[in-house]
Amino acid sequence: MDHASTRSISFRLLGAVVGVLIVVLGILDVVSTNLVLAAGGTEMNPIVAWTMKHLDAWWHMPKILIHVVAGMLVYHMLYTRFTTALALMLVFLYAVVVHHNFSLIL
Repeated sequence: MDHASTRSISFRLLGAVVGVLIVVLGILDVVSTNLVLAAGGTEMNPIVAWTMKHLDAWWHMPKILIHVVAGMLVYHMLYTRFTTALALMLVFLYAVVVHHNFSLIL
């Protein structure tokens, strides 16, 4: 059964917007990380550093895939004010991380 069709239009729209924001922030995180690395910085996340070491130029693919899956999950699971608040908190915290990355190079 498709639960997405039982939600109100406002929750479906909000879920779509938050899902897209998660994907966009993931892409911006990859871009900002590459810029920081090009400027001589280092990756602080040990999991991402491991993928960089083992996947070389393709390190960003698992990261983007995770963001796409997270965006789709948020779209399909956003039903209540509580889940909305959690998803928006996630977007806010991730936006802070991306802002921090860009502030290192500007």
